Amino acid sequence: MSSTPINNKNEKRNPDDSIKILIATDIHLGFEYNKKRGQQSEDSFITFEEILQYGKEYEVDFILLGGDLFHDTKPSQTAILRCMELLRKYCLGTKEIKIQFLSDPEVIFRHCAYKTVNYEDPNLNISMPIFSIHGNHDDPSFGAIGSMDLLSVSGLINYFGKWTDLTKINIPPLIIKKGETHIALYGLSYINDQRLSRLLRDFKIDMLRPTEITDCFNIFVLHQNRAKHDEYTYIPQNKLPKFLNLIIWGHEHECRITPEFIPDVEYFISQPGSSIATSLCEGESKPKHIGILTVNKMKFKLEKLKLQTVRPFIFDNLILKDEEIPKNYAERLSESIFKFIDNYIQNELMPKAALQLSGHPKQPILPLLRLRIFYNSDEEIFDEIKLTQKYCDEVANPMDIVIFRKQKNINKKSNSSNSLEDDFEDIAQVFNFDDDEKNWNKTVQGGIKNHFSLKENKDKLTVLTVNGLNEALNRFVNMGDLDAFKGIVNHQMNKTITLLETCEVDTSESIRNEIKNIRDKRIEEEKEDTMVDKMEIQTAFNNIKNQAECFEIDSDINLSDEDEKKNMIPKSKRSERSTRGRNGRNKTKEFTAKKISSKIDGIEKRKTKKQDQNILENYMESNLNLCQET
Repeated sequence: MSSTPINNKNEKRNPDDSIKILIATDIHLGFEYNKKRGQQSEDSFITFEEILQYGKEYEVDFILLGGDLFHDTKPSQTAILRCMELLRKYCLGTKEIKIQFLSDPEVIFRHCAYKTVNYEDPNLNISMPIFSIHGNHDDPSFGAIGSMDLLSVSGLINYFGKWTDLTKINIPPLIIKKGETHIALYGLSYINDQRLSRLLRDFKIDMLRPTEITDCFNIFVLHQNRAKHDEYTYIPQNKLPKFLNLIIWGHEHECRITPEFIPDVEYFISQPGSSIATSLCEGESKPKHIGILTVNKMKFKLEKLKLQTVRPFIFDNLILKDEEIPKNYAERLSESIFKFIDNYIQNELMPKAALQLSGHPKQPILPLLRLRIFYNSDEEIFDEIKLTQKYCDEVANPMDIVIFRKQKNINKKSNSSNSLEDDFEDIAQVFNFDDDEKNWNKTVQGGIKNHFSLKENKDKLTVLTVNGLNEALNRFVNMGDLDAFKGIVNHQMNKTITLLETCEVDTSESIRNEIKNIRDKRIEEEKEDTMVDKMEIQTAFNNIKNQAECFEIDSDINLSDEDEKKNMIPKSKRSERSTRGRNGRNKTKEFTAKKISSKIDGIEKRKTKKQDQNILENYMESNLNLCQET
């Protein structure tokens, strides 16, 4: 049965049959918390509290979060503490819960320590339940414990939709009942987009439908790319099961919360977007909203609520050739342009930022400004430090108010799709790609992959995989996961040991040969150069996306802005960072080498003679050494 929006405000509906849900995604608690960038360290917590206050004010039956509650894979203890303080303040209490949970909690929460919905736990008093999946930012690495697991075991959040077996996914629904209204809530936490796209194409994702309930309003919450960045790096919005009624789409940061009807599949999509701006791009500058979703039997309505505590953010483009810039021939052209830009900021951007002040006592006052300047010649570029010094006390981001871009054929009011295409061209220019060379092999990850793809280097890396190393590198650099290398070494070592235990090997030579056979079989079956495994791969395109979160936005056209900024780092600074990175990897190597040795010792006692043990130890440790050197 199809669903329809509730349009007639005078239509009589029994409130006891209506389920009211607050929906929000991408809250990013802890963003900029340790970076002392203006006053932004508090923004995420202020806005999260406003969201919880809306839940109390509208007396919602529960809150539904679409992933990325935290900004970091392993948030600081302070960030977790402040999150738990807010959850205890607004979610605990003696208020009666009017919704019934009809699903088997052992199935829905099978990955959780306590397999029960929190408001049915006799040891807890929950007044406002929260259901949440995890996103790419709070995705636990290599099967480890993540921040959402901690909140789940505390009883503050009902964590669902986590998957570890990615060969086939069967999604059971959370059946929630109130009066005569039933909701089937399906959740899918973040999975690498290429992997998920492949599973969809191979029909390996099933959503289990309830058989005893005929009229059930079906909601699906996921956290994936919606915008098409490349062939298989997104989830087509019209390829999800047709029986769904409403999709809550997380991960994309541009707010498109008003339900959009998709005609060929006849369901609606609501994209709440992020609650704070995590990057200086156009999509992030759109007004931020959350939604109050009301479901009555098979009808629904969604009321969007503008967040009042969001920091003002103005994004603008300026094409110098289209502007009438007063020229003083007694001074350089760059000086004339600087005066024009300074005047433009004062009289155009700052007044627009002031209009975004809501009057909320906790709203940050200092605005975020981003002016993207398109220029023709280098003579038009001025020293940005002048603006930094002038606006250091007036804006929250004085170090990066403007970004210069080489003039191209672009209209100031270009649409999102054209702008996105322009950004792909910009990325290719930044990394010097040719049209026939779009495999991102000019990144560090690409260099590692190319090195080990050479015939003479094939046997230098067998236990550890290239894709696994690149995934660990991505998590270490972009997500601050200090245990990424330890995790991938342990993960791939344990996989190899498990496979070896099923083989008939009794000498060091037979172990070497079997490890190579395992490696060859893995490459053949998984097609390691193109397929995506959650544990062992993160494509370089997604590395670029994580470095500049603007790619999480459908109409974002500013990825290259941030990348260009990063590519302007002086060489001395880059060298210093590289040195720190090498020192960190040395420590990782020393730790993991000990772990590998201990594991090998166990195998050798069962499978090989003692005199062959050192041979295998050196062999496996050389893989790790080679990884570190590369």
